[in-house]
Amino acid sequence: MRKSLLLIIMIAVSFLTVSCASTGYNTQKGAAIGAGVGALAGQVIGGNTASTLIGAAVGGLAGAIGGNAVDQSVTDEKIAAASRQPTSTAAAYPAGNQSLEGPPGQWVDVPGQWVDGKWVPSHKVWVPVNP
Repeated sequence: MRKSLLLIIMIAVSFLTVSCASTGYNTQKGAAIGAGVGALAGQVIGGNTASTLIGAAVGGLAGAIGGNAVDQSVTDEKIAAASRQPTSTAAAYPAGNQSLEGPPGQWVDVPGQWVDGKWVPSHKVWVPVNP
């Protein structure tokens, strides 16, 4: 009777803690919850310290893997949302300047080169010209 009561309490606690929507580091939270639930399960099943420690280790590992999967999913959703947002390429000009041309100057191709021991790949830079 005691083992079944502990098992029911363990399942209820795991559902309550896992079902809560949370933000932050889900890997660490999953590991902590998994270790706690695993330790309870190990104690209920084995009834000794070795079973409790093995249950905590297995539960912690399983919880960390599950929490990491949640973290990766959240990160992927944030990246996808950021890429869906439109980017504006329009430039703002002062009220008196209604021309669509930019400031005087030109784009210049800079070849790749070593700068302070680091390779800087080829790129373009805007070189302004004084009128």
